[in-house]
Amino acid sequence: MQMLNGEPIRRRRLYQDVADRLSRAIIEGDIKAGEPLPSEREIMDAFGVGRTAVREALFALQTDGLVSLSSGRRPVVVEQAKSIMDKLATPARQMLVKPDRLRQLQEARRLLEKSLARQAARTATAGQLAAIEDALKKNRAALGDRDAFVRTNMDFHVQIARACDNIFVDALLTAVSEWLDEHRRIAIKQSGAAELAYRRHEEIFEAIRTGDADAAEAVMEQHLVESQDAYWNEINQGAASADPVSRDA
Repeated sequence: MQMLNGEPIRRRRLYQDVADRLSRAIIEGDIKAGEPLPSEREIMDAFGVGRTAVREALFALQTDGLVSLSSGRRPVVVEQAKSIMDKLATPARQMLVKPDRLRQLQEARRLLEKSLARQAARTATAGQLAAIEDALKKNRAALGDRDAFVRTNMDFHVQIARACDNIFVDALLTAVSEWLDEHRRIAIKQSGAAELAYRRHEEIFEAIRTGDADAAEAVMEQHLVESQDAYWNEINQGAASADPVSRDA
């Protein structure tokens, strides 16, 4: 009887059964990413439960990263790969406080994106090339507007990732780009950094458009190294200007 000595079995609450049945429908693909769940009334009628159980179940699904809730709208199923990356956002940003961790993430991004540029040059469809080119045009139009340039810069890189037709790569690159948002905003402060970044974007797109995988990889590598250098130069200049010894020298 030793094995029976333990915590008493607790009765499951009704909302947990509702959440389980909804999550099963999502995981099995009956309700796909981007689609809304049935209305609260429809769920209540289908499962024979009250509004409180339904609402608690929806909050549980949101906590698990399966749905997105917003006031006045039906819950929407979230893409699972993106949901996984979103859960990593807080610990990732905490890690990036340490300079050595930031350098490692920059290196990881470089390894990932040069491979994505090579793959896009090999396999991008006409529609995917058009999406990359549209992002490039918006990036050019944003020159002179720092915030807009950072946004369109990120979108250009994301469109290249999407040309690889892999939801995990798309989610990973989007997450890394968001984690490095401050990196971009600081790097772009360097004189001429935005103009140089745009020129590299043009070169990357041209290599992808012509199917030159070697050139696409090489230019992406060069572009990201230049971006890293601009970031650390700006950081070091800021540290030097804040150092009383440096100011008095």
